[in-house]
Order: sequence, then C-alpha cells, then structure tokens
Amino acid sequence: MKRFAMGAAALLVSSMAALSASAQDKVSVRTDWFHSSYHAPFFVGIEKGFYKDAGIELKVTEGRGSGQVVQLVGKGDDQFGFSAVESIMRGVSVGIPVTSVATIMPVMGQAIYVLSKSNINTPADLKGKTIAITPGGTNEALLPAVLQIVGLKESDVKQVAVDPAAKLRMMLNGDFDSMMATGWAHSLFDAAGGARAFIYSDYGVKIVGYSIVANADVAKKNPDLVKRFIAATARSWEYAQKNPEEAVDALAKNSPPNADPARRKGNSIDFANSLKFVGPAVPGKPFGMQSEKDWKDTQALLLQYKVLEKEMPISSYMTNEFVAGGAATN
Repeated sequence: MKRFAMGAAALLVSSMAALSASAQDKVSVRTDWFHSSYHAPFFVGIEKGFYKDAGIELKVTEGRGSGQVVQLVGKGDDQFGFSAVESIMRGVSVGIPVTSVATIMPVMGQAIYVLSKSNINTPADLKGKTIAITPGGTNEALLPAVLQIVGLKESDVKQVAVDPAAKLRMMLNGDFDSMMATGWAHSLFDAAGGARAFIYSDYGVKIVGYSIVANADVAKKNPDLVKRFIAATARSWEYAQKNPEEAVDALAKNSPPNADPARRKGNSIDFANSLKFVGPAVPGKPFGMQSEKDWKDTQALLLQYKVLEKEMPISSYMTNEFVAGGAATN
C-alpha cells in the first residue's frame, strides 16, 4: 500500500505544539495483544515527541485480544484502543459504548500458514489436511469463504480446536498442517524453517483491518483530545513507515521482551510485512479517514457468515469527524 499523505494531520499537530509547554493530558491506548512488531509506531511516536507536541502524555498498555480492548475502552479503563474492526462491530452491536475514529489498516491481514517444508503450495492443497482453529474466531468463521473461492468445501479440511496459547508450539511440532495468524507473523515459524502464508484478501475475502477505537463518552465530551490523538498517531505511523528500524528500536527500548536480539530481528521482518496493510482507506484523503463503503462491505460479509447477528447503521460503528480533513466518507 502506497505511503500516505500527512499534510493536514501534520498541520494539526504543529498547531498543538504549544501544548507541550503546559500540562499534558494523560492518555492510554490499549493494544490488541502483547506488545509486538506492529505496535512499534506508538512507541516511536512517544520517543520522537509527537504525542507530547499534541499535548498528550501517552501510555501504551497491553491487551489480550481485540474483544478485550473494546470492553476495556468501553468501560473507560483506556481512552483509546488499537482493535480489529470486527471486534468493534461485535462490541457496538451488544451496546458497548465505543466508536472507531480512524483506520490504520484498511484491509485485515488474516492468513493461513503452512510450513515451508510442507507440500502445501496453494490453498487448494489443504484438501485432506488439518488446520488449527480457535472456536468463535472471525478468521475461522470466514474460512469457508476462502475454501469456496479455491474450490474446496469446508468438509475437505479437518478443523482441530486448539488452545491459542499452545497453537504455535503444536504447529512447530507438526501436530497439524496449518494454522491461522496475522499476515505478518512469518518470524514465528523460523524455528521450523519458515512458512508460507495464504492471505485471505489475496483470495477476495476482505474486511477492514485495525482501527483506533475511542470511548464514546470521551469522544463526546473531549473531541479536541480525540483529534489531537489521531493527528499524533497518524504522524507516528508515517514516521514509522519511513523509518521502520527506528520504530522497532523504540519498541525494544520500551518493551523488554522485544529487546531480545532474536526477537528484535524477527520484529524487523514482521513489521515490514505489517506495513503492507497500512495506508489511506480513502484514496486522496488523509490517513485515518474511514471508508463507509468498506465498512458496509465488511458488515455484509460478517452477517453472511454469522459473525454478526444484526445489521446496524454504519454510523453506529464509526465516524470521520475527528480525522483531519473533515467527516467525508466514501
């Protein structure tokens, strides 16, 4: 995805520079998992002073899945979260008071991984093979769509329910033939000689990826804070895209597990791959602007495969009012 323009967002952050000399707003953003490669932009934004320039003292807290992120942001434990869009939709549909305020990854990088040493070279080769699943997951719910596109039926693969914490270890041990992970998690499989990734979107199964979710009360009562946070976050992701190694170093500095040399090396590769999914959702509009059409298409697919139970207005899930450039949708 091509590098995004940041003019309007940079201007907004510049206009907030005077705030750095006054009291900073203490803000936390909850990531969807343990701090990993694709969270590096938040840390480099702190290191470079982008959040400080916007009058924000930022703390990056760890989550245990996007569903938890939505719950904690809805409760007000964090003002903002980094969450998969399908989890935001699920949360809003059951009344959790959150709203998506900026798109980070316009397309979700869902993927099926097989070890490089296997004889599985295309998704069609999964026929008769085993695939580890996490029951109730969106990746699993959309698997039939991928299989259908490559000419397989759901019954052509054997799905094995596995504890998420044990899945990678079991995959590396050869307990099953394939598993699902993000499309930039290649380094996880280095110990087994590497892996191939079949990315859902490459086969026409696309949903909106990660976005910034905000507590609805914060968005209503402190819109200026939301605008400043989005502008600083956009600035951070642009800088990280241009300076990926510096971003990964910032992650290592602020997250000790990521300072391990082997982990640091893997993060460099994985972060570069994650950036393929980052960019403007609406061509010609500032980074962060959300595509109403893409959200509608995502909701339709999730309804079709029973991830969501009811259709809701897209405005229930997301808004562009806080992104530099206005509330235009596409």
